[in-house]
Amino acid sequence: MGQIVGAYQDGGGFHGFLLSGGSYTTLDDSLATGGTTASGINDAGQIVGTYTDASGTHGFLLSNGSYTTLDDPVALAGTTAAFGINDSGQITGSYTDSIGHVHGFLLSGGTYTTLDDPSAGNITRAAGINDMGQIVGHYSSVSGNHRFLLTIAPNPAPPAGTTASMILRGSNASPAVAGQYEIYNIGNNAILAGYQLGQVGTDWQFNGLGGVGGGNTTMLLRNAGTGGFELYGVSNNIVSAAFLGTVGLDWQFAGFGDFSSRGESDMILRNGNTGALQVYGIANNQITDTASLGTVGLDWQVGGFGNFSSRGTSDMIMRNTTTGGLQVYDIDHNQLTGSAFMGTVGVDWQIIGVGNFSSMPGESDAIMRNATTGGLQVYDIANNQITGSAFLGTVGLDWQFAGVAPVRGPGTSDLVLRNVTSGAFEVYDIANNQITGAASLGQVGLNWQLGGLSPIRRPAPWAARTQTLNSCRRCGSRRRRRRHFEHHPARGRDIAAAVADDAAARVRVSSKSAAAEQLRFAAVRE
Repeated sequence: MGQIVGAYQDGGGFHGFLLSGGSYTTLDDSLATGGTTASGINDAGQIVGTYTDASGTHGFLLSNGSYTTLDDPVALAGTTAAFGINDSGQITGSYTDSIGHVHGFLLSGGTYTTLDDPSAGNITRAAGINDMGQIVGHYSSVSGNHRFLLTIAPNPAPPAGTTASMILRGSNASPAVAGQYEIYNIGNNAILAGYQLGQVGTDWQFNGLGGVGGGNTTMLLRNAGTGGFELYGVSNNIVSAAFLGTVGLDWQFAGFGDFSSRGESDMILRNGNTGALQVYGIANNQITDTASLGTVGLDWQVGGFGNFSSRGTSDMIMRNTTTGGLQVYDIDHNQLTGSAFMGTVGVDWQIIGVGNFSSMPGESDAIMRNATTGGLQVYDIANNQITGSAFLGTVGLDWQFAGVAPVRGPGTSDLVLRNVTSGAFEVYDIANNQITGAASLGQVGLNWQLGGLSPIRRPAPWAARTQTLNSCRRCGSRRRRRRHFEHHPARGRDIAAAVADDAAARVRVSSKSAAAEQLRFAAVRE
């Protein structure tokens, strides 16, 4: 029995309806004050549409009797509309940005993807989606109105030879890229490929890269307003996302490591007011337990994490900002199990990175940099002692630390610097406590800020579950993928409006508002 959704008008305004089995059911979103329209329905009976309130228009999803508001996170407030939904729950619609341009969107797996036909002027609308994920809609250009068919493909896997990933984030100060994320595949001292990952609300800040969730690497973001943590598994695409919870903003991220001794990547936070250290065990993209590691005076700052005790554990180095003293803390089963003083280095030397620079198997060493001269010094560490040291050379202070990662090849610890004036990246290969080579990785505009570098990892056995729609509403995440648009000439001012398996609906463009267009929209499912 076919079911039909649409809209009607009476003396009280506009209402959506569902026609099923010959019976009409009125659909009114409880938040609507200016009307509700229903635009699409799938085989599960989930309905999408738009409602209007004092702030404008909003999309909605009606599922199991419950309405969920759909607002694209980068939309101008009150300009989101939902038009189509397929049997996988993927939703298409449109929104308007702050300068009045209209964009299509795809909401899939809790992530919004902006859809802009490359031939469009200022208007692209995504009207419908079928069960193969093909999207139809229309766009406007200088030559008039046109239809399109869009097939979206995910980013390909990292090319052969990729040993590290680098993630950059668009600066909030640059509206064209604010909140966007890009990933670069790196190997053999070169950038092998680069792709867009997606877009996340600008109130979410980059905290670090690790190996906590699904994917080759994990990106941890934190909400600057609420203190909430969101974890993204990344394998050239955002393959998973999970909300970890909220911690007071006086607690700041310190680093990842296997602090629980369970083969996990756990998280340490530090209280910026008291100096207290708290470890959070993470498994299955959830915080599974937490423990206090104690309190260390705020004149001691975290320098890095590594296998400094030579026990195969994730230990912590702290540095005294007044004396230059270096203290290592052994961490096992979420407890501080030992501590050792490693000596003092002048306070003009700062720890910038940890890696195996000595080429001794299993060793974690530290690189320090002179803030006045730019000099680089490596310190070999084993059994909680500094066992050797070597000067690597001097690099101008316009080159700042970007990360340590296997850029040259698997298992290496190479140093990447970025020029703060040009945005250029340079890698320095390190082996046996020497710089053995250097290469340019290219240049990226300074409106792209460094998130971090991370080794390519195999997906963890506890690969994360897909993020739900409700958790997405916390993070406002967006994804960009490769797209293939097919254009179909419009006849007159008619445009394709939706595809739903074996049924479609059409809408005529007029000078009326987007809300008026929606009232003419009816989707049918057999």
